[in-house]
Parts: sequence; structure tokens; C-alpha cells
Amino acid sequence: MEEKYILEKEYTIKFEDFRDGYTAYQKKFVYTKSYIFMALFIVIAVIYIIAAVKDPSNTMAYVLIFISLALGFREWYNPRKIRRMYIDTFREIGELKNKIGIGENFADISTIPDENVEKITDEEENELPDELSNSEPIRISSSDSTKILEYDKFILLCVGKESFHIIPKQEWTADELKTLRSVFSEV
Repeated sequence: MEEKYILEKEYTIKFEDFRDGYTAYQKKFVYTKSYIFMALFIVIAVIYIIAAVKDPSNTMAYVLIFISLALGFREWYNPRKIRRMYIDTFREIGELKNKIGIGENFADISTIPDENVEKITDEEENELPDELSNSEPIRISSSDSTKILEYDKFILLCVGKESFHIIPKQEWTADELKTLRSVFSEV
């Protein structure tokens, strides 16, 4: 990445910021679809409940009621399960130190390895596995699909609906935040 940066900054993502950031991301991009499907499955279940009341001998209606309610429950439960899994994993890892380099129309974000953590090595070669040794920063361009969502304690830098990066505000000055905002458009 040979291009010049307007701003380079190191920051730490704390557990509370990650928890709140992931919840905000889910509220913006995950829960809406989940609630729509949950409502759809509940409507289907109600239709089959009415069919079962009209004809109590219709065993297929009871099976479809159960399946519809189970799928509705799954739509409610899965986002919460995934959030709990990511939050527990982040809690075990601890605070993450990141570095961001902001250019004219892009940002490079990378994780800074913690000096206190022992390196995970491959037993045969005593080297880091390929997926852990890759220290290349992630390049985020300022395209139409890249937006920032601003909250009281952090900024979510969203790349479409697929990924996001949490940038805590407490370590940033007003001018640095203005630079970040100028590169990426707000939702």
C-alpha cells in the first residue's frame, strides 16, 4: 500500500464498544429481515391454526403449525445466538489494538499484534499459520456501498451489509473525526 495517508491513527477497541457496535450493526442490517421472516412464519402458523380449528382431524395442519412456529423462533433466536458468540469470543481475546490509515478515497485498517500474547505456532515449522501471519491491512474504498453510522461512543464503518469496523470516538480528536467523515458518507 504505497499511497499517502491524510491521517494515520492507532486506537483500541474496548469490550463495551464492540458489544454496543455489534448490536447497532445488527439493528441496522439484520433485525429488520429477521422480524419480517418471523412475522411471515407467525402468519402462516395462524392460517394453519384456523385450518386446524375448522377441521380438527387435519394432522397436516398441526405439523405445519409446529414447523412455522419453529422457523419463527429460529429467526428470533439466531441473531441473538450469533451476537452472544461473537461477544464471548471478543471478551476472551481482550481489547484489540488497530491502526487506520485514511487516504483521499480509502482507508486501510489493520490489527496491531499484542506484544504480551504468545505467538501461536505450527508445531512442525515453528511459524505462524498462514491465516494468522497475514498482516496486510484491509482496504476500504469510499464507494457508494461504504457508509459510516455515527453513535455517541463509536463510529461504525460499514462496507455494504457484509462487514463493519468499529472506531471508538474517545481516542479521536474533532479534526480527526472530521477527516474520517469527509472520506466516507454518512447513512
